[in-house]
Amino acid sequence: MVRHLSRLFHFLDVFSSPVETRGVRLSVRFVLLWFWLDVLLFLLLGLLEHSPRNVLSSGILLLMWLVAVALPKVFGKSEWFEDHPSFTYLLAVLLMALFEETLVTLNGGGLGGKATSLAHDLTIAVPVFMGIGTGLYLAHRMAPMSRGEFFLFGALFGFFVEIVLNGAWSSLVLLGGGAMGLYGMILSAYTPGTDSPAPLGVRKVLIVMALGATFMLAGAVVGDTLWRLAGGSSL
Repeated sequence: MVRHLSRLFHFLDVFSSPVETRGVRLSVRFVLLWFWLDVLLFLLLGLLEHSPRNVLSSGILLLMWLVAVALPKVFGKSEWFEDHPSFTYLLAVLLMALFEETLVTLNGGGLGGKATSLAHDLTIAVPVFMGIGTGLYLAHRMAPMSRGEFFLFGALFGFFVEIVLNGAWSSLVLLGGGAMGLYGMILSAYTPGTDSPAPLGVRKVLIVMALGATFMLAGAVVGDTLWRLAGGSSL
């Protein structure tokens, strides 16, 4: 029993680092448990309702987890990436966002189902992810964050964008864990290392959320502007 629990905790700690506080580590585990619950719920609903889209949604969540786990190992093979943490972090966010939005759009769910094409989805959504990532990295420079904190703040932005802004409260159980887990993974797939993160207090939370929100809005404006310049219409 103890061995099984140890394996479970190791599985849930894949986005945590050795320097995590107990509170951060437990919070990351909670989000990931909810994420895996949503993976199972999508799969069960898909099978029971004969819905290929729900089955594919479950597969997309699983695939994103696999890519997020593998990406640091790929970057870790080259010292160049470690020597350029800002570039590597934002590159990881870009690659994860492109991959996730492509899968979601192909499954018919881009921009909450409003995307008219893959180009539409990528043009609008990817700058938002890049904006959040830029804000988190700048916040990290001011108040160093652990990998688990990158994951948790990413998860909070996922909850805000996918649940609060979209008004998806009625689907909170089914969508909440998936959204928080996806954003957390995208924004923490690769993080700049630190041996001494700043204490997680009010000051740090305000810095991270303020910079993340500011650059997220900037990303949204950039994406919308680019799409309009390309001849598209706003959502």
